[in-house]
Amino acid sequence: MKLLPAALGLVLLLLLVLNPNGVEARPAPAGGHQKKGSSATFFVFGDDFADNGNLPPTDHVTEMSRQWAYPYGSNYVDADGFPRPNTPSGRFSNYKIQSDFIATMLGLEEAPPAHARTAEKTCDPSGMTFATGGAGVLGSTSHEVPALAKQVDTFRKMVKDGTITENQLSRSVALVAFSGNDYASTGVIGLSSPNDINAYIGKVTKEIAANVDQLLKLGVTKVLVNNLHPIGCTPSHTRTNNYTTCDIFGNLGASIHNDNLKQVMTSKKNVYIIDVYTAFTNIVDHAAGKGSELSKQFKRKLSPCCESLNSKGYCGQQDESSAELLYTVCDKSSKIFYWDDMHPTHAGWEAVMKQVEKPLKVFVDQD
Repeated sequence: MKLLPAALGLVLLLLLVLNPNGVEARPAPAGGHQKKGSSATFFVFGDDFADNGNLPPTDHVTEMSRQWAYPYGSNYVDADGFPRPNTPSGRFSNYKIQSDFIATMLGLEEAPPAHARTAEKTCDPSGMTFATGGAGVLGSTSHEVPALAKQVDTFRKMVKDGTITENQLSRSVALVAFSGNDYASTGVIGLSSPNDINAYIGKVTKEIAANVDQLLKLGVTKVLVNNLHPIGCTPSHTRTNNYTTCDIFGNLGASIHNDNLKQVMTSKKNVYIIDVYTAFTNIVDHAAGKGSELSKQFKRKLSPCCESLNSKGYCGQQDESSAELLYTVCDKSSKIFYWDDMHPTHAGWEAVMKQVEKPLKVFVDQD
């Protein structure tokens, strides 16, 4: 990607529009999420990319509860391998999300249960998910949604009162997965100078680093941290050009964030940055003539499987009076990279995680 002059690029970060659209997750099986013989405990922090049920369902579907309604979870498969179509589980996707694929790498069945759907003073043997749709690093889209520090503080309290045991911590891996909600806030849009914007990005990445330090201090043995995906390639950005090209300014903003993140994480031990930016780009925005095999499996890479009829609408939206569906859904989600205007399909996440699996497992397994 060709970068524009730094000052202009920073100003163009104002163009980032990162809607906190959704998440999807399944109810926890009674016996827990841990595979027999697994020694891993997994703790998940972040936003819609990793939430598997912390945002609550509502009587009427809204943008922040759509992950509990059709068509979310439409490709769900139960623990015995049987398809259970149209089983929304609180994840913003049609089936599995990133944390589920990492959980499998750790020897677990799926991502650990959501904190909000777990009995008080208990923790599943597989760990717990604190990530919540709409969350940010510094702030969130709602006062009811915990930002990163609040999620980590909840984890801290569970460690201090013994709900999370020393044995669990001794074999623990944490994931910190944020997709950029901080850059959609009105506070960022109100910043007028490149210096102010650069300082804000630095504040976001330093806050990630501070909370990673806190997790390590509390006893987590390994921490995985996502960098920012190429947000300019999400359907929320590509819809304006009929899903033909990525927004280079949105991707530039993500690159600036990622450079800052790398700087604050370089010296930390037992921390690994998952390069989702490159993994996404290899599929949806690869250089001409250099398409990866993974990219070729997707017929559509910049448009969503589930598309709202209105550019300001959302997947799963219904007319309040007539219950008319205000969206369309593709026939073959396995051929589409994005599920909705921001989040990958199950197949999309699978293709992303295939690329990062080997180095990630090497990091987790090393002493």
